[in-house]
Amino acid sequence: MRGIYSDKMYKNYLNKILKNHGLLLFLIVVFGLVLRLIFFSGMGVSDDLAYSKYANSKGIDPASVLTLSTRLGLIYITALSYSLFGINDISSVLFIVLASIGNIILIFYFGKLLFNEKVGLMAAFLLSFFPLEVVYSTKLLSDIPSAFFMALGVYTFLYAEKKSKQTAYYFASGFLIGIGYLIRESALLIALFFIIYVLYKRQLKKEYFIVPLGFMIIFGVELAALYKLTGDPFFRFTAVQDYLFSVHSQLNHFGRTSFPEGLFHYPYIILTNELINFFYISIFIAICYFIINKKNNAHILLFWFISLLFYLSFGSSSFSRYVPFKADPRYLSVITLPGILLLAYFLTESKRIIKRITPLILALLLIASVISVYAYENRHLLDNLKEAYPYLKKLGKTFYTDQRSTNALDYISQYKNEIDIKPYPDDLSNLKGVYVVINKEMLRNLKASNNKLKFPKEIENPPSNWILVKEFGDDIKNRVFIYYAPEK
Repeated sequence: MRGIYSDKMYKNYLNKILKNHGLLLFLIVVFGLVLRLIFFSGMGVSDDLAYSKYANSKGIDPASVLTLSTRLGLIYITALSYSLFGINDISSVLFIVLASIGNIILIFYFGKLLFNEKVGLMAAFLLSFFPLEVVYSTKLLSDIPSAFFMALGVYTFLYAEKKSKQTAYYFASGFLIGIGYLIRESALLIALFFIIYVLYKRQLKKEYFIVPLGFMIIFGVELAALYKLTGDPFFRFTAVQDYLFSVHSQLNHFGRTSFPEGLFHYPYIILTNELINFFYISIFIAICYFIINKKNNAHILLFWFISLLFYLSFGSSSFSRYVPFKADPRYLSVITLPGILLLAYFLTESKRIIKRITPLILALLLIASVISVYAYENRHLLDNLKEAYPYLKKLGKTFYTDQRSTNALDYISQYKNEIDIKPYPDDLSNLKGVYVVINKEMLRNLKASNNKLKFPKEIENPPSNWILVKEFGDDIKNRVFIYYAPEK
């Protein structure tokens, strides 16, 4: 009797926990945060260093045509983090981590609004270990926070449509999307969703015009800020267009193959990239299921997911000429929430066969996600340079290295410039009485991103009179080598 009684108490207790959606969401958020801290990426070697540099200077260079310098939303919030917590890997990515955790909470409320709490919890759980989100949640990049504010704007709009007709929600929708735009321009792609939504509803309510009004407030603030900083209120537009055309010309469609094969690069990376392929294959199965079974309540998410994916694959990132989007999995952050929600809705369907396979799918996705994040190579990219920095500082001589390593060392020094370090000249053979830092991993990454880059021949074959004084790193392929070029 005691055993039966205890078993009933346990089941009742478990049922209470399962019905406590707030507690379950809290546990999911904690799980997601723990994963992100375990697989902490930290500062990278490309865009994130540029964001950090501009955040430290609290402004933009009017002479620069780099798109990153104009994303004031990310630059100034990172500058605030630096002023509060100093310049380090935690303060650099704090805003990104908070946005990623915000996505987990937001997707629960999305599921609750469009379906029910069960779908919301399933979506939150899936997003908590979605590899793309876990990896990029601790990198100083604009994709996740921009996508968060964009999605929050969509949620506010749909909440106004379904729960409240108050004008303030429509205004807030545009305002939040505007914040997403301040962080990254791709937030504007959500306009495709709104256009399709209006056409689907076959009505144009006066409240819909309040959404762009909210956005225009943010846009006006940006124009005023850019005018004060550069003298040109449209500096961001011209800088973005010039930069896109420049990279498009140099890097052959942002790393895509030639036309027309390059148009199908996104489907290729969706099927092959380990950070997204298992999830996206499952999402496409769910989409086929909803289309075949004519699930009308999935239409809103389908509009969002398909329209933005289609534009990323075939649309132009430039208004003045056709420049395809860079083929990068992190660009898909703008459709992470609708994709995960569609998968969660599918996995919570009441059909017997789906109920039977759901535990297996969840287990496979979780195992595959942890393995792919663990195996992801681009984590802790600055570790070797961080180890080398105190040694370089102690030597007190002039050093030469590649430009990205120079930028990385500036960041590591918290922009105090405590060592005299310069980028490689075209010819290193005439250097005397100086040190040369050869960062193998950095050079390999630079060549992979732009095969037209040329480095001095001495980098691959150091002169016989150079003295190897120190090396840092366990992996021979990724080590940092410090050579001394003697005066005689």
